[in-house]
Amino acid sequence: MQKKISVVSFIIVSLLITAFMTLSISAQLKQKRKPVRAKTPAVGTSTPSNLKPPLQCTSPGSAANAEMTYLVGASKLSREEKKRIREKWGVLTVPKGETERAKEIRARALAYRQSVFDALTKSFEIWLKAHPNATAEEIEKRRKDGQGVIEYFTDNKVNKERIASNKWDWRDYYIDVGPVMNQGEGCNTCWAFASTSAAASSLQKNYIDQAVPKDFMFPDTNTGELSNRLGPVIFMESVPSPFVQDLLNCMPIRKEEICNSGWHGTAFDFMVYKQGIPITYEGAIANGKDITDRRKYKSGEKFACPPNNGFIKALSWDYVNSPPDKLPTVEQLKTALTEHGPLVAPIFYDECLANYRGGVFNEKDLGMINHVVLLVGWDDEKQAWLIKNSWGEEWGEKGFAWIKYGSNNIGVFAAWIDAIR
Repeated sequence: MQKKISVVSFIIVSLLITAFMTLSISAQLKQKRKPVRAKTPAVGTSTPSNLKPPLQCTSPGSAANAEMTYLVGASKLSREEKKRIREKWGVLTVPKGETERAKEIRARALAYRQSVFDALTKSFEIWLKAHPNATAEEIEKRRKDGQGVIEYFTDNKVNKERIASNKWDWRDYYIDVGPVMNQGEGCNTCWAFASTSAAASSLQKNYIDQAVPKDFMFPDTNTGELSNRLGPVIFMESVPSPFVQDLLNCMPIRKEEICNSGWHGTAFDFMVYKQGIPITYEGAIANGKDITDRRKYKSGEKFACPPNNGFIKALSWDYVNSPPDKLPTVEQLKTALTEHGPLVAPIFYDECLANYRGGVFNEKDLGMINHVVLLVGWDDEKQAWLIKNSWGEEWGEKGFAWIKYGSNNIGVFAAWIDAIR
């Protein structure tokens, strides 16, 4: 009897152990089958299933927990495009002593502005001597025309109206800022792209804005001699256009240095005080050969100079702010932008900007400037600048972007150029 009880006890204990193990395994299986709720991504990020977690961008210059107003990451990019985003875009180095040299640049720009005023005033005297039989009505008309031109250069009423606008985009005012191009991975030629785009835009702007009579005289940048540097407004398709490859071909920079160094101020010096703005017409024929392909950019390459249509001397250039290494105010940038056309604007790019794909970029990472873009306009409702980049159309909003006022030091060492045929 004792033995039977022991066997029964053993069986009961075994059954209990088996039941407990079954329940435990069932609970574990049930827990595994329970769906796991994914964490909500940060505002403005994407979480493609086949990629590692997206870049977590913050706003160190903003208030704590400030909401991102832009998108990063790009789940639809190809493998090659993702590789491009991961690559660095070269190093932008501010030339040694540039802040001090900017004083001389500002003095030259102011002196040229004064010489224009003096020349315009003198033009009226020259006209009077050349037209001794002019009627009182003709003299009065010529005087008013001259006063209007002087006001344009000294107290631009049109410019003030533009600054008061809530938004501005030079593309809406017949300025073609050119196609969005790709400077090439690891090749620091952003300064050359922005400089030629600014010069090309200025040539167009000044043809549109200034319907100046042919007999008005302006001083030459280098000699100071009076000449007719401005002509009547002409059709847009006949406005000459500089191209980035021509600038790189003609500037005194060695081929092996093209991707490693460069500065927009040096490019503007070349355009104003040295050879000038290189001009190549598309579809041009030289020695019986079509040389349109010279307008193709090839990263890190250098070809023959001069361009097929020579050079056009620009009139003047300057940094927006003085000293230029300090961030200009929004009003300063708007004033320069509307008066001179699209600006060359350095910016600090970090990995968040490299991965930007839309919205208003408000990272406010105030690092040292290391990239250059073209500043095209603004939108006060967005509180942002409209910029054109040189990283191809797959970046940002087809190569363009909205950058929050002051974000990433945009505008430090910003500069304008006045280029008139």
